[in-house]
Formats: sequence, C-alpha cells, structure tokens
Amino acid sequence: MSPACPRFAGDLSAFVDGTLPDKRLEQVSYHLATCAACRDEVAALANLCATLSSCRSSETPAELTTRLEMIAGDEAAAPLYLSATGGRHPSARRERARVATFGGAAFVAVVMSVVVLAVMIAPEPARLPNPLRTAREQFSMSAAAISINEAIGAVLLASDRGANLGTSVPYQPLPQPGTVTPVSADTAAGMLRAAATHRLSLSGTQSVYVSDGEQYRTARVRVSKAAGEGSQLEVLDANGDRFAASFLQTISEHTVRAPEDWRFARADAPEDVHGRSAVRLTAAEDGQAVAAWWFDEATGLLLWNERYGSDGSVTLAAGFTELELGPTQLSTDAMLVISLEPASASGSAGWCVGLPACPATLAGLPLIAYSSSDREHARSMTLVYSDGFETAVVGWAEGLLGQAQLRADSVAGLPSVEMWQAGPATVWVSTNGSRALLREICAGLPAPADYDPSLGEKIVAGLQRLIRVG
Repeated sequence: MSPACPRFAGDLSAFVDGTLPDKRLEQVSYHLATCAACRDEVAALANLCATLSSCRSSETPAELTTRLEMIAGDEAAAPLYLSATGGRHPSARRERARVATFGGAAFVAVVMSVVVLAVMIAPEPARLPNPLRTAREQFSMSAAAISINEAIGAVLLASDRGANLGTSVPYQPLPQPGTVTPVSADTAAGMLRAAATHRLSLSGTQSVYVSDGEQYRTARVRVSKAAGEGSQLEVLDANGDRFAASFLQTISEHTVRAPEDWRFARADAPEDVHGRSAVRLTAAEDGQAVAAWWFDEATGLLLWNERYGSDGSVTLAAGFTELELGPTQLSTDAMLVISLEPASASGSAGWCVGLPACPATLAGLPLIAYSSSDREHARSMTLVYSDGFETAVVGWAEGLLGQAQLRADSVAGLPSVEMWQAGPATVWVSTNGSRALLREICAGLPAPADYDPSLGEKIVAGLQRLIRVG
C-alpha cells in the first residue's frame, strides 16, 4: 500500500473521527475522491477504530479523570491534533512556568536597561560658584541680625558685594580712660545683654571702620529702629549714595557669656561720645586689650565699640555719629530681608538639614539662630553661634568645591574662613574669633571627604531624574 500524501496525512485520523472543521473536511473529501493511497489509509484507520471499539472497555476512575482534566486545564476538551505542542497537552502548571520564565527574563532586561540609563543620567552636584564669598556674606548677615551693632555686619556685606567704599582713611582711636575699676564677667555680660535687648526706637547714622592692614575702609550707615519690629539699615557708598538697604527682624534671644580668659574693667568717669555721656567697658586677655565698648549712660544703648588685634591696633570700630531717640517710621523698600529663626525654634521636626547633627553648643559658643532650606538639589543649613563677644557661623550646602577654589582665608578686619568638601556637600566656618576657636569648631563638624558616590546613590539620583522627566 502506497503511503498517504504528506499534505493530508495529518488530517485523515480526524476525518475518520468526524472532527475536522467544515472547510478542511471539504478539502480532504475532494482529495480522497482522486487519491487511492489516501483512501486506503482512511479505510485502514476505520478498520482499526472498529477493532478497538469491539474490545472490552474499562471505566476510567473518576478521580483520575478529574485530576487529568485539572492538569490539562482549558485544553482538556480539545482533540490532540489541535494541540500546539504536537499532540502533547502541556499542563497549566507547565504553561505558567513557561510564561513566568519568559516574563521574568523580559522584566530583568527592562530593569537593567532602566538602571543603566539611570546611572548614565545621574546628575552631579552643582559646583559652588564662589563659596568664600558666600561664607563671608553669611557671616555678615548673621552678625547684622544678632549683633548689638548691626551696622558692622551690613557694611561687611556691602563690601563683599562690591560697594565702592572709596580710598582707605586713617582712624583715630578714642582716648584711653583714666582710672578704671575691675568688674566681673557677669557684670560685663549684663551690660552687653542690656544693650542688645533694649526696647528703644531711634534713628541716626553710624560710621564703620574696617582695617585693611594699613589704614581703614569706612562707610556710613543710616539706622532706624522700631521697638519690637526690627531695624532698617542703609549702607551709603563713598559718593553718599545708597548702595544697599536691609531689614532685620528683632531677635529677642541674646545669649551673652564672656570668655573665661577675658578680664573686664569699667572707667570710673563718664566720657563724651559724639555729644552723649557714655560709660566705657574694656576687655583684656593676658594683659592685652581685645575690645572696648561705650554705653549711653542714660539708656544703656551701645554708642561705640572697638576691637583690637594682637599688636594692640584697632581692627574694627563702629558707632553712632548722629543719634535721635524717639518713634521712627521704617521704610518698606528694603532690598534685602535678613531673617533668621531663633534657637528656641530648633525643636521643630526636620529643622536641622544636611548635617548629621546641629549641636546646641559648639566650641563653648551657644546656638543663637539658624536658617535652613530643604529644596531639592539646593539644600542648605546655616547655624549661628555667639556668646556676645565672639561669633561663628557654620554653613552646609549641597555642591562641590572647585579644585582651584580657596579652602582657607584670613584677612585683617574680616572674619576668618575655613571650608572643605564633605561628600556631596561643602562645609564652611567663618568667625571673628581666634584661630584656636576656628580649629576647635572645625573639629566638631563632619570630616573632609571627597565626593565618591556609590552605584546605588547614582541609580537613585538617576531614577529621581527620570521620574521628574516622566
């Protein structure tokens, strides 16, 4: 007997069973009418079916039937020749495993693609354009906000921002007092505290002298204070034009604590300071004068003060040259609002940004005020420490130092600055205190560390960028 035609051999069993679809049944029937070999194959299959049907049948156990149908799933009722597996019905479990395998592989491929893309587009922290200037400005603004002589900070800030203060001029220190009487550190601190927390409204003009090593840069500042509201400061340049104006909110907290190694004395006789009777307070360290203050005898207001260097020369001087006590109207066109939160507000959740800790005391100086920003990719923290005599400002900001940028700076009459890279952020300290104080403060802050992000950090940063783009 000749073999059946390959094209129709797979359909002949279904033809005998009567399970071919109508269209295919028509095609096979037409072929059988002209092909003897296929007709012989159909006859043989029919005889086989008849023989098998005549055999004694046995019942399949119901439990086995049910289990086989469960394994076959949706294909249990379909004939074997329709199976996509060449006659073998895959179980639902096997099919699920196959789908899971291909699906898992596809998922892994997608995830790896996203990870690679995230690493490629992960942003680098911004480079800080001028961190030294930023450090000085923060010190100047902070000093203006918390100092009993705000004009000093205002002039330093204007100088940092390019104010034309004219040519340097000489400065004549106020005459030395006659006889003096030693006073305790508590008494001295009390006089400074009273000057810082006075409730006077006033207007006037202050002059500020900042040593440049040989002579002094000088500027005049118009000052207006409204009790309980704040202060308006207008810095005038060398031509008498207003260069900058700022508004300072009143900070009621002023911790004043004298350095342990300072010794204080008060002049026995009042002195004249621009037409007002004043009481002089002096401070010395190891027998060398470090500072002097002149307080208004009638109100306790600070009228003038001088700071001295290690050689006894004046490094900084400032005070009123004109003063009028009484109600005043603050201007509303201030170019800059200097705002700090008092230390008492530091108990709120999330107030300390970036730094691992924001201590209440650093190198013996108490925390007076702070400001922070938690904006994405622009997070920053400023901490202001002061005992009323020495002030230090600690800054932390996301960003990198350039290779050629200064990491330390010390100029006569200006605060000393130290800065360094601490991972993805820059840390700096500026202070008008000694180098020893600066070193002690730096030792209590995060140690220098190059920025070397891990793979995980790059992936997270890149994914965050992808999400924002999406």
